[in-house]
Amino acid sequence: MRRSLLFILQLLTISCIITSCEKEEGEGGEGTIFGIVYKIIDDGKIIQLADGSYTFAKDTIIAKDEDVYIIYGEHDFGYDDKTSTGFDGTYCFRHLYAGNYTLYALSDYASGDKQATLVNIELTEGGTLCPPDIYIYDGKNVGKCGVVGTINALYKESDDWIPGFSLRVYAQKEGSLDVSDTRADENGMYAFPKLDPNSTYTIYGESEPNKNEGIEAYSIKIKTGAAGTVVVADEPIYTFIN
Repeated sequence: MRRSLLFILQLLTISCIITSCEKEEGEGGEGTIFGIVYKIIDDGKIIQLADGSYTFAKDTIIAKDEDVYIIYGEHDFGYDDKTSTGFDGTYCFRHLYAGNYTLYALSDYASGDKQATLVNIELTEGGTLCPPDIYIYDGKNVGKCGVVGTINALYKESDDWIPGFSLRVYAQKEGSLDVSDTRADENGMYAFPKLDPNSTYTIYGESEPNKNEGIEAYSIKIKTGAAGTVVVADEPIYTFIN
């Protein structure tokens, strides 16, 4: 009887030791996660590259006062804990057990949606881990795309088409009543950022071939690309100016 009782106590002791060694991810350990978050600002400034293609000019800055979230192990809900970045964009989670963790911060899209940038890591017992930098996006052009093209004008006193310097150009999405407008530069180049991706737009300029006899519009249709891309119109817009 005493031997049986002793055997049971030994099993319970071994079980407790094993259980204590198999701590789940979360607080209570001696591990530390230390990282940094950067913010990419995209306000829709379109630039021409050396190869003649176009892209959006973006600024990358330290992301201060941004929330960073952590998920313990295989948990499938929103997050287990969160912290905020300091003035230098750094964040820290302390007193963690060894195991797998997911970190994320949120990008702000022009549509108002938020999207998480995830980083999956494995922390050793009592170790300090610096995960890959987290990059998030912010700005009025995040999740949007653009179109560039040219407008040519035939003026009354001119014998030929010339670039439509400072002429106003309009863009209207198919099925929408909203109209965006911009002005062409000295080379007749126009640029529209902040357009919806994979959508068809009508691009047009206004013409007045004969004064007080109505305004005629010459238009083209163009389909935008994926978010973050700039499409170049294959054909120019033509306007007649009296």
